[in-house]
Amino acid sequence: MRDVIIASKNPRAAERVRSVLQSAQIFSNCICASGAEVLQYASIRPDAVVVCGKLSDNMPPVRLAKLLPNGFDVVWLLHSGESPSGFCGNLVPLFSPIGRAELCDTVRMLAATGAETVRPRRERKEEEESLLREAKVRLMERHAVSEREAHRLLQRRSMETGMKLTEVARLVLDE
Repeated sequence: MRDVIIASKNPRAAERVRSVLQSAQIFSNCICASGAEVLQYASIRPDAVVVCGKLSDNMPPVRLAKLLPNGFDVVWLLHSGESPSGFCGNLVPLFSPIGRAELCDTVRMLAATGAETVRPRRERKEEEESLLREAKVRLMERHAVSEREAHRLLQRRSMETGMKLTEVARLVLDE
């Protein structure tokens, strides 16, 4: 099981996340306040899962995810009304209100994947981004949900089926 790092500029929020994870037998190795601290930790560890909120150095979680070496994943905890400023292959956004089970299941799944199964990170191509946008629009129309909820539906189906997010988007468009 990979290490779990909690990164937040708010110490109380970090302790709450740590408590939720510990209640599910997921133990955090350290708490960092800034992206720089996470990167410093990453320089001495082969892999980890970073559970990330707002950071004290205002480093966007997308940038942190791109700067981390292969073997690191970032679970980005977004507040309601906040939208992701970008995506990359090792970034998993979770929108509040976040259920304990959803947070714990996501972190457990990522932590259980060893470094040997981590594939090199790649950026999505423009055509893949377009495909995801179209699938979200279709879900928004079909289920009368927000873009955030549509993205969450795609992610959930992807995790349940073990398929790539873009493959799930293609299925939604083919339905």
